[in-house]
Parts: sequence; structure tokens; C-alpha cells
Amino acid sequence: MDWLNEIRRRLWMLIRHRQFDVDLEDEMRLHLELKAQELVRAGLTPEDARYAALRRFGNTTLLKEKSHMAWGWEWLEHLVQDMNYGVRAMLRSPGITIVALLSLALGIGANTAIFNLIDAVMLRALPVKEPGRLLLFWRCE
Repeated sequence: MDWLNEIRRRLWMLIRHRQFDVDLEDEMRLHLELKAQELVRAGLTPEDARYAALRRFGNTTLLKEKSHMAWGWEWLEHLVQDMNYGVRAMLRSPGITIVALLSLALGIGANTAIFNLIDAVMLRALPVKEPGRLLLFWRCE
């Protein structure tokens, strides 16, 4: 059942990624504020405490990216981005798109026809009760 929870969590992340970003931003801000308050209590000025907390916390952008990788389906997000780019490129040059689609349609149709012919002639069993008992006679001259 862990995999079911994992899929549910990742789908939630995929659908509600804006909410995830807001929640992550709030969480990071809270950690930075708590650390800064701790440093102020230790004797630093508020500005110095804020800079020290930022230094200790690390690169926030990198941490956001790591969170997205851990919580989401990065490969699916990249696939959607690539598909969007492909559709935009096809719409930009409709002539090339039509030629490519026609070529694919003809190639797929030809392959299907050839396979059906070979399947009917060579691959299917003969329509007899016991095809293993058939004998082939020929005369060599």
C-alpha cells in the first residue's frame, strides 16, 4: 500500500504544484525566521542574524528544485514540456507537418498490409485438422 500512497502524493503534487510551491515557500521562510530569532537571542543584530540564517540554510532555489524532484514526477513534467514544444513547432510550419504525417501514414499502412499478407500466407496454420501429419512431396530433377 505504500506505492499507492506514493502515487497519490505524486499526483497531488502534479495537479497542485502551485499550492506546493506556496507551502514550500512558507515552510522555508518559517525555518529562516526561527533560525534568525535564535541567532538574535544569541546576541546578533537582526540584520546579521538574518544573513547568518540564510548562509546556514543554503541555496533556496536548489532546495526548491530538490523538493520538486523528491515530491513530483520530473520526467512527466519534462515530457509535457517537450510535447508542448513539439506542438508549437508543428504549428509554426504546417507544410512540413503535413508531409511528415502523410509519410508516417503511408509507411504504417504499407507495413500493415505487408504483415497481413505474410501472416495469411506463411504464418497461420493450415486449415486442416492435424497439420503436423501433412507431408510435402516434390520431385527433384
